[in-house]
Amino acid sequence: MKEIRIYHSLWRMLPLTLGSCMFVYIGVMMFNDPFFSHKLIGIICVSFFVVALLIVPYQTIKERLTHQPYMIITDKCVIVNGFKSFVVNFSDVESFEIVRIAMSNTRQKFISIHYKPNVEMQKMEDASFFGRMLRKLNSRLSGAQEHLTTDGTSMKLQDLLDLLNERLKRA
Repeated sequence: MKEIRIYHSLWRMLPLTLGSCMFVYIGVMMFNDPFFSHKLIGIICVSFFVVALLIVPYQTIKERLTHQPYMIITDKCVIVNGFKSFVVNFSDVESFEIVRIAMSNTRQKFISIHYKPNVEMQKMEDASFFGRMLRKLNSRLSGAQEHLTTDGTSMKLQDLLDLLNERLKRA
């Protein structure tokens, strides 16, 4: 079967970049406020959104220049090149499903990866201390240790789920 390459969409990442710029500007304006609490909120706002302002365009531009996609789906695995790259072998997976996780006042949608029990235990053992904490938190929130997202990409979540389940049946 044909290898599928998924990139971040320039047009979908543009609003994130512009939103980060706006929040950095608001945070800088809060520095001029006489109240200490407003200055502290401004510092936190600037620190968080400057990181987002640097990472989002960097990742999108890097994908285009190096021709290294965010996600590659082959017959045997899914390769994710996010902040931390990882590989999901279809032979290790029991199922994929869409989960909704409440984050502040919105519900984010992800594709949860349900590994076979022996693989799930091995991934937990191989993880660092913080990695185990994150995996346990993910498991409590959604029932799965790892998730995939299509936020900012040109592929819809349901389309990705259908594609992954089709490849899983063939593996």
